Amino acid sequence: MSTRSWVLLLIAAVSACSDGTLPSTPPPPPPPTPVAVAYCDGLEPMWVAFQDGDGAWTQALPTPSGSNTTFRSEFSAGRGAIATLSRVGDNMTVLSVLYGTPAELLTAGDTNPRDCGPAPAKTLLGTVAQLDTNETAFVSASFNSRVRVSVDRTFELKGLASGPRDLLATRTTRTDGSDVITRLLLRRGVDVPDSTTLPVLDFASAEAFAPAVANVSLDGLGAESAASGTRLLTERDELTVSLMIGPTTAVTRPYVALPESQLLAGDLQILSASVSAATTGSARSATLYFRTPTGRTLTLGAPLIPPVFSTVASAPALRLRAHFVPQSEYDRSAVVVYQQGTTTFVAISMTAAYAALTETGYDLVVPDLAGAVGFDSAWSLHPGATLLWSAGRIGGTLGLGRDAVPSDGTVQRTVSAAGAL
Repeated sequence: MSTRSWVLLLIAAVSACSDGTLPSTPPPPPPPTPVAVAYCDGLEPMWVAFQDGDGAWTQALPTPSGSNTTFRSEFSAGRGAIATLSRVGDNMTVLSVLYGTPAELLTAGDTNPRDCGPAPAKTLLGTVAQLDTNETAFVSASFNSRVRVSVDRTFELKGLASGPRDLLATRTTRTDGSDVITRLLLRRGVDVPDSTTLPVLDFASAEAFAPAVANVSLDGLGAESAASGTRLLTERDELTVSLMIGPTTAVTRPYVALPESQLLAGDLQILSASVSAATTGSARSATLYFRTPTGRTLTLGAPLIPPVFSTVASAPALRLRAHFVPQSEYDRSAVVVYQQGTTTFVAISMTAAYAALTETGYDLVVPDLAGAVGFDSAWSLHPGATLLWSAGRIGGTLGLGRDAVPSDGTVQRTVSAAGAL
């Protein structure tokens, strides 16, 4: 500013004071936004750092908080990032970076019951009644436990977490070369000791009921084949109703679900369809959370437009940029994962809100973390070795992260592709 400008500014200030009014002062900056990223004990990363806007990366130390471990920071900018390092097994490292708004950085954490529940501790035994020679039964409990009933009508559910569990039994009848679900049985809140034999699951009892059947149409399928299936999400568990049946090109197909009368207030059903990458090079999926079994439509997004890769730096570590162009069907986030050898993985993700706050959009850059306390360069990518990549995008109304809470009508679309550099 010139001397004349300073003089004029001072004259204006003096004049304001002589008029009995005080010069205006700018409002104080807003207080920083606190962020606390929580993980269940045992799932927390071994190293965490935060970035406020475009500032320096700062290490965050863990703070015990009940049954969780929390990493905290404060943000003055409307965007930021979190970097975490996790070990898998003895020598595999996964360096993850999430660019988002301060509120979105919470999604890097994981306090989801399906990941954080008690360690698998028990096995349940049982038998099934009312199976004909052309019928088969499956019993599922917890998130990943599903068994086929043996020819002697017995089953054994292993690796269940302690505490109450919900059980869903399905009976399929083979007719004209096809297997059709003809009966369901849902038993809630089963909480018995390890190796307990359960009361018989009788498909002819009042505990059993007929499934609801409706049609789903797949928009965006094209000439590809898609697999589809349904699951039940309860307060305690996620249970398979029907497996992702073999891929078919049928645009409209039946799906099986529970009648709404069998649902509790917080229950949801999940209808999914997926397409492999065999035809277009992109694997695509669409998911709908619902309660009432009725005619539904799932919309598959377009194949992934692969990101454009470039090198930001090659020393002291290899830092890459992956630039994604906008794809309206995938309006939540973008991610790219690099693999070097069998032990080094680097994952970079960015939310749509962060991309909108920058001039470069979805510009996913491996950051320079060398100046952050505790960072080990062995976790980085290095030039000269084969590099594999996979990229994905997410769209729809389901929130981000493992702790996202769906509601009736929530949808999610995903797409992914892979290659080598």
